Amino acid sequence: MRFGSMARFGVVGLMWGISYFWIKVVFQGLNSAQFSFFRILVGAVAMLGVLLVSGTRLPRQPAVWGRLVFIAFLANALPVLLVELVDDALGADTGMVSVFNASVPLCVVALCLVRRRAGRIPATLVTGLLVGFAGVLVLYAPWNAGAQWLSAAAAVNAVAALAYGWSMLLMEKLMKPAAEDGQDMPPLVLATSQAVIGVGWAAINLPNGGFDRAPQFSAAVIGALLVLGILNTGLVYMCFAQLIRDEGAAKASSVLYVVPVVLTLGMVVMENHQPTGREVLGMAIILAGVVLARIPRRGAVPAADGPLVQSAAEPTSAAR
Repeated sequence: MRFGSMARFGVVGLMWGISYFWIKVVFQGLNSAQFSFFRILVGAVAMLGVLLVSGTRLPRQPAVWGRLVFIAFLANALPVLLVELVDDALGADTGMVSVFNASVPLCVVALCLVRRRAGRIPATLVTGLLVGFAGVLVLYAPWNAGAQWLSAAAAVNAVAALAYGWSMLLMEKLMKPAAEDGQDMPPLVLATSQAVIGVGWAAINLPNGGFDRAPQFSAAVIGALLVLGILNTGLVYMCFAQLIRDEGAAKASSVLYVVPVVLTLGMVVMENHQPTGREVLGMAIILAGVVLARIPRRGAVPAADGPLVQSAAEPTSAAR
C-alpha cells in the first residue's frame, strides 16, 4: 500500500469526520439552504483557482458534461429533492441515518453485482466492508429507531445511499484510461466540475428557505465556511476522487467508515462526551473492518506514478 493513498485516506476520513463541528458554527449564521449554496460556491471558486494555476482545463465535450451533471444529480441534488418531497425525512433517527450513510460501500458492491463485476472485488475487501458495517451497527444501535425503519424517511435515506454509491462508480469510470473505455479525467478536473455544477443545483434549491432570513456573517461563520468550502468541498473531495481512481470505488468507499469514528472521538474531545462500552466496541470493529478492507492484494505491486498494477499471473481487477 502506497504512502500517498494512505495519507489521502486519512485526510478524507479526518476532515469529513470533523465536518459536524464546523457545520454547527456555520448554522449560527446561516440556514441549511444558505449553507449549501455558500459552501459549494466557496469550493467552486477555490477549485477553479487551483485549476487555473495548474494550467488544466475543464472538459469541453457536451457528452462528458452530461455525465458530470448526472453524477452531481445523484450525489447532491437527488437527496435534497427527496428530503423536500418527504415531510418527515429531516426528523429521521440520527442512528438510522448514520447507518444508511455507512451502507454506501455495500451499495457500491451491490451495484457491481448487478453489473456482473462483483467477481473483480477481492474477498478480503468485501469481508472488510461487512465487518465495518457491523461496527457501525454496534456504534449507533439503530434498532432503537423501531418503526422508523418502515417510514418514508428510511426509504429516502436508502435511495440516497444507493444514488451516492452509483455516483462513485460513474466517477471511477470517468477517470479510467481511454483504453479501458474511460475519459482519463484527472481528479482535479472531476472535483472542480462537480463543485461548479453543484453551485447550480444549490442555487435551484436556494428559494426553498434560503430567503427566509438574512445570513449573519460573523468571523466564526466565515472561517468555518471557508474550511468547509475550500477544504472539504474542494481539496478533500479531490483527494477522495484520487482514491477512487487509484483504488476503485469499492475500496475507496471504505473511508466512509472512518467518518463516524472520527466524529465520535471528536465529541469526546470537544463536547466531553462519555463513550459507552458499546460505542468503544463499535469503533474497534469498524477500524478492524477498515484494516481488513485495505489489505493489499497478493501479486499487486506499486506502480511508479499510478495505481497498483497486476503481476502476470493475476487477472485484471477494477477494484483496487
